[in-house]
Amino acid sequence: MAKHYLKLGAILQKLLYSRRMNVSELARKTKVPTPTIHRIVTGKSTRPYRSSLVPIADYFNISVDQLLGEEALPEVNSNSNSLAGHIPIKNIPVIPWDELKVKDDIEIDCKKVVPFLGEISEHGFATVLPDTSMEPMFVQNSILIIDPKSEISDRNFILALLGPNHIPVLRQILNDADHKYIKAINSDLCELQMRLLTDKDKILGKLLESRVNFSQ
Repeated sequence: MAKHYLKLGAILQKLLYSRRMNVSELARKTKVPTPTIHRIVTGKSTRPYRSSLVPIADYFNISVDQLLGEEALPEVNSNSNSLAGHIPIKNIPVIPWDELKVKDDIEIDCKKVVPFLGEISEHGFATVLPDTSMEPMFVQNSILIIDPKSEISDRNFILALLGPNHIPVLRQILNDADHKYIKAINSDLCELQMRLLTDKDKILGKLLESRVNFSQ
C-alpha cells in the first residue's frame, strides 16, 4: 500500500507562512495547479505525484524528503522579534466575523491576536472566514490577514461590507474602466459570482495572507 505523508500539509503551510505567500502565488511560481497545492495544504492530498512535489521543494530550496516530513527542515535563525533576522513579526488583533460590520465602534480585545510575518499597517487585523464562498482557494475557517491601508489592485482579494446591512464578505475585485466588481470564486454559487460595487458598500481592506485553521 502506498505511504501517506500526513505531515505534508502542515509543512507546506509553514513554508507558505514563512514566505508570506498564499496558495495562488505558489502556484504561479511553481506552475503547479492551484487545486493541487490547495489539496496538499488542506491535508486532502497526502500522496501527491512527485511531479507536483519537486517544483515546490525546489522553490523553497529544500528536498522532497524534507517537504514530506521524512527529514527535518533546515533550522531558521530567529528570535522573539524577527525571523531570518530581519523580517518583523507583529501580533495583530482578531476581530470576530459578526463584529466586522461595527469594526470601527468595537473595543478590540488585544488578547486575541495572531502573529504576522512582514509589513502590515498599524490598522491591520485578522478574522476567520465562516463560509465556503471562496473555495477552493480559501476554505471555510481560514484565518484572513487584512490590511485596510494596503493599496488595492485589479484581481486582489478584499474584505468588504455590502449594502445597507453591512454584510461582510471576502471577494476578488475586478476593475473595468470606471466600474469595480466583486466576485465569489466558488463555482457552486453562480448567483453570487459577480456584483457591482456601489457607494453603499465599504471595503475594509486588502487580503495579505490566508492560513488554514486545522483546529476546526
